Amino acid sequence: MRFPWLIAVCLLVMILAAVSGWFLLRDAGRRAGRRGWVANSGYVRELPKYRALVRRQRWALLGAVMCVLGLALATSVTAAAPVDRHLEDERLASRDIILCLDASGSMLPYDGAIADSFDTITDHFSGERISLHLWSAQTMTLFPLTDDYAMASETLGNVATLMKTGYLGQDLDGVYVSRELSDFLEPTVDPTETVSSLSGDGLAGCVLGFDRTNTERSRLVVLATDNEVLGSEIYTLSQAIDLAKQQGVTVIGLYPGNTSVLPSEGEELRDLVRSTGGDFYDAKDPGSVDGIISDIESHQRVDLEGSTVVETDRPEGPLTWVVVALIALLAIAAWFRL
Repeated sequence: MRFPWLIAVCLLVMILAAVSGWFLLRDAGRRAGRRGWVANSGYVRELPKYRALVRRQRWALLGAVMCVLGLALATSVTAAAPVDRHLEDERLASRDIILCLDASGSMLPYDGAIADSFDTITDHFSGERISLHLWSAQTMTLFPLTDDYAMASETLGNVATLMKTGYLGQDLDGVYVSRELSDFLEPTVDPTETVSSLSGDGLAGCVLGFDRTNTERSRLVVLATDNEVLGSEIYTLSQAIDLAKQQGVTVIGLYPGNTSVLPSEGEELRDLVRSTGGDFYDAKDPGSVDGIISDIESHQRVDLEGSTVVETDRPEGPLTWVVVALIALLAIAAWFRL
């Protein structure tokens, strides 16, 4: 509240007014000489109808007093100008994060769970801008950098569902997917079907997805891939990592397998992402989500102007109670003819 002391002032003024009114009106009839006596009326107090009317009058007065008290309190709070205060951390608003998902055939068994992990990570963001890229032979941007978390969460949820239901299995002849998933991933597929899982080109495309390159911002790529490249690339993974370093981008790796026993592709991915200052995680381990969130929090802050307190007026709550108390008081007065 902007002026909390006004609550005490308003309540004190209302209490003084009520007490003054009580003493002034208590003996008003006697001072005006209008008080009189009626003979043989004592039995009236014992009549059931009289007692019912007295009880009704007392309840009406009690209700009116409660409404007046509520009205006084709500008016006092309104006069104090209630506000919402929250911190706006410029450092959080300076973070850009691109979720970079390998959509090649060898990754499809894991992509649904990874998309769910991305969605969980997004739930912990507040002020950051995020983007989602899918790639194999080519890169497809599902949404560019944005802080519209509702849209991002919906998109990630749809991708996770489509990946899980669309993957139909695999054998020695290849990977089988539904027609819906095949149509969805068509922009990432090479028309000749001779190349796929180009991790260097995929990472380079994600790195080039950052905007505002002339401003000081934290930039991070969460790269999910098995690094099993098929065909020739424009960028090797090492070259893409060098591009990330030149752009000041940290890369976090998500690998779909046991990170304690790695093939050569996994070892290359681990060593290269760690050279950017990021870390390397098992995509199938639920605990990896907490690790990535901690990694983002510990490594990806740009110290700008710090936090500022933002105040927003919120008079609607107490004003609502003012209206409710006033309507209730008028209703009681009309109903019981006070």
